[in-house]
Amino acid sequence: PVDEIDMCLVLSNLLENAFEASLRTRSARRKIEVTAYVHAARLVLIEAKTPLTGDHENSGVFRSSKRKGNGIGIQSVRHIAEKSGGVSTVTYQDGLFCAKVMLCG
Repeated sequence: PVDEIDMCLVLSNLLENAFEASLRTRSARRKIEVTAYVHAARLVLIEAKTPLTGDHENSGVFRSSKRKGNGIGIQSVRHIAEKSGGVSTVTYQDGLFCAKVMLCG
């Protein structure tokens, strides 16, 4: 239902950021949880969660763990979601980073 390249780009960007964040988190807290669902044959819902230690947010924009300034991976996810008519949200609360993405086909 969704462009395969866009879906792969979203997953790889989310996983890259989650993996990098987990490397800077105590080993006892390291965990990456990714879920994806096809809904109504035209939507793909993707959620990625990982514990995150330290300050990775600046005025509501998450910084990439590998790049200075704004998070390239998260910006890319947002752009891909919007171009398909979908949405994305990124939150950080109580030490847990969560990205939710809806891609439309």
